[in-house]
Amino acid sequence: MQLTQPPTRLGGMDARAEGPVVLVIDDQPAILDMLAWTLAHQGYQPVCIANGQEALEWIKNTLHIGRYPMVILLDLHMPVMNGTGFLASLHAQWDAPVPIPPIILLTVDKSDHSHLGCNDVLIKPFRIRDLYEKLRLVVSPDSFDAGEPSGGSTGVSLEIECHERMQR
Repeated sequence: MQLTQPPTRLGGMDARAEGPVVLVIDDQPAILDMLAWTLAHQGYQPVCIANGQEALEWIKNTLHIGRYPMVILLDLHMPVMNGTGFLASLHAQWDAPVPIPPIILLTVDKSDHSHLGCNDVLIKPFRIRDLYEKLRLVVSPDSFDAGEPSGGSTGVSLEIECHERMQR
């Protein structure tokens, strides 16, 4: 199988994609790349960002054009601005005519995260099918231009290993 160019990173949104925007905030390149590919395969439009500060800047810029993420996948432990700092700043700065999108926390930390106010938590490593199920619960099917997410049930049961690093 040959892979083509991955979906957009940081700067903007992929003009080819029409599905709901999923903002992925994680400092692990391997996780960003894998999530970008699998989300795009399911009909989402992933935007991958490496820390909370860059994510806040991206959100500020895209709110001006009226394009909002439908869901945010957020790592808890990152450099520059971690997930906790991002959440506090997001709630303080959100100035859009729509509510803050659902947030799914991605973390290796198995402690109670209810105080963060996220909609759900996926403990790393996790199965992709578990992520798809959580996304299905928070993103309405009419968010897709063509109805249901593409790709259907792929049988993919990849696990994300948080210690994986992609060789560059």
